[in-house]
Amino acid sequence: MLYLVGGAARSGKSTIARQFMLETGTPYFCLDYLMMGFANGLPGSGVDPEDDELHIGALLWPVVQAMAIALLENEEDYLFEGVQLCPVHVGKLVDAFPGQVRACFVGFASVDVRQKAAELRQYGGGLDDWLRDYTEERFIEEVERLKDLSARIEAECESCGLRYVEISDDLHETVGLVVDCLLALT
Repeated sequence: MLYLVGGAARSGKSTIARQFMLETGTPYFCLDYLMMGFANGLPGSGVDPEDDELHIGALLWPVVQAMAIALLENEEDYLFEGVQLCPVHVGKLVDAFPGQVRACFVGFASVDVRQKAAELRQYGGGLDDWLRDYTEERFIEEVERLKDLSARIEAECESCGLRYVEISDDLHETVGLVVDCLLALT
């Protein structure tokens, strides 16, 4: 079974992947590493980490899709997570491999931007927190952009028939909901 968790940055995808691995033993791969491999290892690929996430996802999709198909053909259980997953591409993969691909997207399209910014400041993203050095104004602008991205992802999920979960105030609750969703999807 192939599991795919997409959504906006800072919506809990990595936390979901780690929890899923703890509960099921299913390994996961963060697509940020693939993105950085292309950006730094193949600069002519056009992958720029500063570009729109869904645009980057479209550039990476041929490789991600080939990896996904190889895993499916070898009947490997695996989870990919990343903002680079585009609902339109994921939907086509789900349709092409019925019963073999489970997907869920997460985001925060409905949050109060200032409240979300305060939560992100409080809990941070660890050593790789790319937001930590932003001024408050720039931080708020980035959270607003991620909120807009979440809304785009939510709309694409709806048009593709994919599950989208709005993260709640309780990240633990959201993580459990998404893990349960991945396990229950048929």
